[in-house]
Amino acid sequence: MLVDTFSGENTGEEGYMKLTKKAFIGAALVVVIVALSLVPGSSVLAAPPDKDVTVVNTPAQPVPVTGTVNVTGGTTVSGTVNAVQSGEWTVSIAPGDFLYHNPGFSVIGDAASVDLGPFDLSDLSKLRIIARAFNNNAGDIKFTVFAWDAATPAKRIPLDEFSLNEARVSRVYDAPPPSVLVRVTNGAGGASNYHVVVIGR
Repeated sequence: MLVDTFSGENTGEEGYMKLTKKAFIGAALVVVIVALSLVPGSSVLAAPPDKDVTVVNTPAQPVPVTGTVNVTGGTTVSGTVNAVQSGEWTVSIAPGDFLYHNPGFSVIGDAASVDLGPFDLSDLSKLRIIARAFNNNAGDIKFTVFAWDAATPAKRIPLDEFSLNEARVSRVYDAPPPSVLVRVTNGAGGASNYHVVVIGR
């Protein structure tokens, strides 16, 4: 048996095995330390390419959307919308949000009055009235557009008033009242003809 004269340890096969074991343990510790320093946290696996990914954000943290977006079906948009037109826009109006009253030309008797309406404009934002008077045997025909209140006569007030004699006029009203009535009044002297068209949208 060989003995190391400096350390007093065996320098044979048993000593070689001990040194090899220590070297292996030291190398393993170095590998573990290096690996831990390179991986700050657990990795996140990406979704397979054929699977959909759903991102859920709170209302306080909405997902920003840029570029061209195609929207189909029913969609609710709230808040401030910054929309820049590119090309022509097509805007459809839901059924019921449109008014078109055109009974054609009519006869009004001597010194008579005829009421047209009232028309419900509560869901509309614009009103157009086209009026025509012809065969004016009694002079001018007067057209009075009332802001109408069916329940309280004292709240009915003229919104507009004009007279026509063998003439036609088209008038537009922005933000009309919720209810409108058109009154046609003929003068004394004979029957006349008139035509009134009411359009709202």
